[in-house]
Amino acid sequence: MSEISNIRKLLSDPNLGLFPQIDKAIKDIQTSFTEYKEIFHFEHYDLELGTCQTHVTANDARPIISQFIIMKFPILGLTKDKFELLMLAAEIQNNLDATIMDWSTRERSQYDNKPLRRPITTVDGKIDFQTGDQPNNSCCITIFREFELTYAASF
Repeated sequence: MSEISNIRKLLSDPNLGLFPQIDKAIKDIQTSFTEYKEIFHFEHYDLELGTCQTHVTANDARPIISQFIIMKFPILGLTKDKFELLMLAAEIQNNLDATIMDWSTRERSQYDNKPLRRPITTVDGKIDFQTGDQPNNSCCITIFREFELTYAASF
């Protein structure tokens, strides 16, 4: 492979990739919610690549790929703080959605060859609550964010 793929650029480019933007947003969230640092902390987020479609349109020189992305953001806390954790998770979800949408808009305007063909206009997902297996009454709230990246194939 002689050139970095567009999906890799979109996700991990150090300047304009989604992952560095998400990492920055999580650090900002942790700084913003310092009064709550006793009741929650972030675990490493996870990525799943879902449905992928490749299609050719008459106006594009290269095939277009639509890749479904699922990101999971686990937050650990104590079961006794469930209500407050869920309220924090809703705020964090809003911040993450804003980060994803802002990144999408910025990426479209700053990359020279604009690998992202269509900005992200919808982010779906849910918040899931599970109690932990440890004896200390811990729980895990997972924020699921799902969206579609549409980009040009790089082959």
